[in-house]
Amino acid sequence: MEHVAAIMVLVGCMQNTTACREVPSPVVAFETMEECQALLPPAMGEVGKVFKSAYGKCAEVDPALIVESAVIEWAITPAGKLEVSVTPDEEPYAVAGRARPSAGDE
Repeated sequence: MEHVAAIMVLVGCMQNTTACREVPSPVVAFETMEECQALLPPAMGEVGKVFKSAYGKCAEVDPALIVESAVIEWAITPAGKLEVSVTPDEEPYAVAGRARPSAGDE
């Protein structure tokens, strides 16, 4: 099995940052952060063809989380930046989801 160091998360928004959804990435896992970052601009360009706003980010991943189970959460900040977190999950087979906005982010 290959070593995974980064994942790509893409998000498209139709109107504002409250109407967003995760978009499948052409490549999800990367052996290096550099590989992910090289493919991020064209992937975001494709998302931008369908959505009014496109966001993307490469996030570093602990390789153990790929073997185990992880939760991938994302949120668009008030400044219009995509934030991504990858954390261990106690439940097996977790799926990606949108982080709930904290007070003041809405």
